[in-house]
Amino acid sequence: MKLLSDYCAAVLAGGGSTRMGTDKARLPLGNSTVEERVIRELHNLTSTVVLNKKEPINTPLPTISDVYENVGPLGGLQAVMEVRKEEWFIVSACDTPFIKKDVYQYLTNFVNDQRQTIIPIYNGRFQPLSGLYHKSIYPELVSLLENGDRQVGKLLDRVHTYYVEDFGELRAKDLDLHFFNMNTPDDYQKAKEIAKNLA
Repeated sequence: MKLLSDYCAAVLAGGGSTRMGTDKARLPLGNSTVEERVIRELHNLTSTVVLNKKEPINTPLPTISDVYENVGPLGGLQAVMEVRKEEWFIVSACDTPFIKKDVYQYLTNFVNDQRQTIIPIYNGRFQPLSGLYHKSIYPELVSLLENGDRQVGKLLDRVHTYYVEDFGELRAKDLDLHFFNMNTPDDYQKAKEIAKNLA
């Protein structure tokens, strides 16, 4: 598969991991951390991968900290877009250890000049932290944050969003893995079992 040279992939890892009780991105899973798994898969899509994180960590990746603190994913997206010059941004949460490059690749099929965000819906649930975002949303993003609004849904309502519910020939098993996220210690135990079975 050809790398997406005009895309920047951003791992949003600026959250507090309050339900997990520790930095979930740094938890070990097999021979890697959760974060390393996400980064490795994104590197199969594009050579440009950045990390949105509060504190610098030992990583060769460019690390971008929030401008607007404690405002959730919108703050991470704003911080990355402020620094990077790419037109399109692939977004991944830091707690989705089994993301699949094929899912993101599939979403790029829906990119055109009119659409500003491409957002998957899987099993009836919106998945904005697994979407594609165009640089043109930046002014609207800043406007929301300036007004103290951190709702991702409100951003999607204000820009030209295209929702993808049909995933063509992608396997349900791969989609289940891609959209699996771990917020709690129970989720982490489940992730360890999945990782063991995938090894």
